[in-house]
This record gives sequence, structure tokens and C-alpha cells, in this order.
Amino acid sequence: MSIQYLLHLPDGTEYGPVDRATLEAWRGEGRLPAETLVWPEGAPEWMTIEKALAAPVAAASPVLAASPVPTASPAPAASPAPTTSPAPTTSPASAPSPAPAAARAPRPPSASAPPDARHAGAPSRTPGLPGSRNLVLGLVGIAVVVGLLAGLWAVLHPYIAKRRAIAEVQRHALADRRVEDPQAGLVVELPAGWVALREDNPFVSRTGSRLRLAQPSAGAFGAVSVAVRPRQMDDLDAHLDELLQERLPRMPSQKEGARADVQLGRGRGRLVRTTWEDGLVPMQGAIAAWADGYDLFSLEAWAPASAGDAFAAELDALCRGIAPKGQVAARIDEAVERLAVEVPELSRDSLRLLVAERMSGSRGLEDVPSDALRMVSRGLDALAAAEAAEMRSIYQQVWAPVPEGERVRLAGLMNEIKAGRPVRAEDVLALRTAVQTGVFALPAEQRARLQELSGRAVRQALLLP
Repeated sequence: MSIQYLLHLPDGTEYGPVDRATLEAWRGEGRLPAETLVWPEGAPEWMTIEKALAAPVAAASPVLAASPVPTASPAPAASPAPTTSPAPTTSPASAPSPAPAAARAPRPPSASAPPDARHAGAPSRTPGLPGSRNLVLGLVGIAVVVGLLAGLWAVLHPYIAKRRAIAEVQRHALADRRVEDPQAGLVVELPAGWVALREDNPFVSRTGSRLRLAQPSAGAFGAVSVAVRPRQMDDLDAHLDELLQERLPRMPSQKEGARADVQLGRGRGRLVRTTWEDGLVPMQGAIAAWADGYDLFSLEAWAPASAGDAFAAELDALCRGIAPKGQVAARIDEAVERLAVEVPELSRDSLRLLVAERMSGSRGLEDVPSDALRMVSRGLDALAAAEAAEMRSIYQQVWAPVPEGERVRLAGLMNEIKAGRPVRAEDVLALRTAVQTGVFALPAEQRARLQELSGRAVRQALLLP
């Protein structure tokens, strides 16, 4: 009979008894750590596994060899009970003395199912042991930490993403808080939070933009453009209609919202709000328009719909920082004051349109008096029938003091001017003198009505090809 061995693993787990062949097999497979202690049956003390395997193999344990073997006899005497194995005289400090083999709870694992030593080279523990509880608690702790980290990331991720977006915008920003475009006569005092972007920025790429803006904290962007449209100089809503129409190809989901007056740094303008979808992202925006002489400015601004009312507040602050210099308007007003006496049949607003139309094309103002006659004559046919009849009635009073023969001659000159054919300067002067004298002779109420109707005629003429 081979010697049986008890095993005491470093983590406190005990196995046994097992025979020497099983012990050698487990050791050869690396399933038993080097710190494993072994108690060979009948040995006086625990020993290392190397020492136990180095001892010679005995046919029977020392206890059995010392026990007397009864001989066969017809009436055998009661043989003395075999003595028990002596208790070990010494034991390792890290392992307790083994109990008798018969009293041990763990059953020896079979050789076909050796303990699993994949973790730390030790056999697997049975459920419910302290080592298993520690492992479960450790996994639970790891899961809790991972959950806390995931929750913290979910909270911090939007903030981190926003800070990165702000930093990226700031990387393309200009340092100046006051932005000026001398050619366009535009000055913008940027409110807190807004920055001007370099032309090569990747955020605002509107063609023809004179100024590119951003408010990174609100996720808002904007662009200022200038158009030379004297025919719509006094009709900002018409200019907004045109801008909305131009946006449709790139924003087919665009919807127009409310319109209102908007306060600029100098003067007022008109504003229209819009909404659309950029892919799957709802957007909100606005277009503000204002004029400086024959220059029509527009500010197009936009932000995600999630920005809410913050976008409206930021847009209002930006508009208040816009200050057109009015240098074009000043030149036009100066010319209007000079020409108002020569062209009394037009109101100052109507005359301003006419002057702006010529100045925008870099043409002189010398022939504005004759041009006014031509515009009124062309636009008269585009008026409503009742207005045209009223205007002809007033002009009959204007021409009444002129002698019949001179009146016929001047009427012929008017037809030449209306057709755009050249007329001698002295003939134009005679015609202008007759009209000027007649208009000033009208009662104030009729003169104001003539100016109103003449102004409508001029606007209609400017719209004609």
C-alpha cells in the first residue's frame, strides 16, 4: 500500500489524502505552487513538496509497518489495537497540524479531475470559501468604479466637447474687438463673447462676405455682406425677400418667421427670423438688413435650435454693435440738398433714389434734372389709371402759365428726353425753368401731392428694363 499525502496550499486550502502518483502528476503539471506543504502519512512534521517527493517510496506507512500482524490460529487471541500515528513534533508556522485523515471534510480529488491551477498556479477553490468571496467583492468593486467613471464621463463629456469647440473657434479668431471695413464704410464694436474670424476659417464660408463672426459659447456664427442695389434702397423688406430666395437652394427646408425692426448702433434696420434643418439638426437663424446710401448691408446669423433664447440675446447685442459710417448716405444727402431747388417736383426721398442710382454706377450728377423729367415721364405709364390721371391734371396747372407755342415746343422736348435721345443743354434749361416755375406756383398741398405721385413714377421707372 502506497503512502498517502495531505496537502496544505498557500491560500489555506487543504486537500487529501492523495497517493504519490497523483501528487507527482499534479506537481509535474505545475498545478501545485512551490510553497505547498505536504504531510506524508506517518511523518513527524509538515515538509515542502520538493522534500516530500525526494523521500524514497515505502511499501507501507511507518505506522502499518510497526503494527503487529496477527497469525492464524483456531482461537486467536485478541490482538492489541494498532497504535495511531504519532503527532508531529514540529509544524510550520504557516500551516496548522493536520487532523486524522478520517475526520477531514474535503474528499481527495480524483486524478482524472485535478484541481485547476490556472490562477496563481493553485487548485480552484470550492464555492463559499473566503477566497471566492474576496474575488466576488473585488469584481463588484470594479463594476462600481467603472459605473462611476461612466457616469462622470457622461456628465463631463458635453462640457469637454464644448470647450474643445470653443478653443477651435478661438484658434481662427482675430484679436481686435473693433472691426472696420473702410471700403464698405462699416464699423463693428464686437460685444462680449463675439469674435471676428479670419477669412480662411472653416466655420463661415459665405461667398462675398465682408465680415465673418462667431459666438463660440452659444454656438452662433454670422456673416456681413454688402450689395449695391439702389432700386431697393428704401425697401429693406424687398431686400430680405431677395436674400431668402437666394438661400433656398442650399436650405430647402427653410421656413420664414416673424419680421420686425431692429436697432443698430446707428439707425435702424429690418430683421426676419428663420428656421431650417441642417441634416438632422434643427437650426434657427435671422437676417438683418440696413442701408447706407445705395449700399444695402445684411447680417446673416445662425445657431442650433438648442441654443434657445440665448441666440436672440446674442444677436441683439451684435446688431447694437454695428455702426455703418454713413459715408455714402452723407454724399447723397449733400447732392440732394443741392438739387432739391432745381427739381422741385420730386420729394427728397425720391430725389435721393435718383441720385443714388447714378452714383452707384459712378455717373455724374450734372444731368439729374433732365433725368428726373425722363424718369417721371417713363414711370407715369406704370402708375394706376387714377393716379396717372391725377398727376396729368396737376401738370396741366404747372404748364398753364407757359405760352401755347412754347408749351408745344417744350412738349416735343419732353418726348425726346423720354425716348432717351439727346437734347441740347439750352433746351433742357428752358424746360427745367418752366417746370420749376410752375411747381413753385402750386399751392403747398398740390405740390406735396405732385411730389408723392412723381416719386412713385420714379420708382416704377427704376424697375423698368
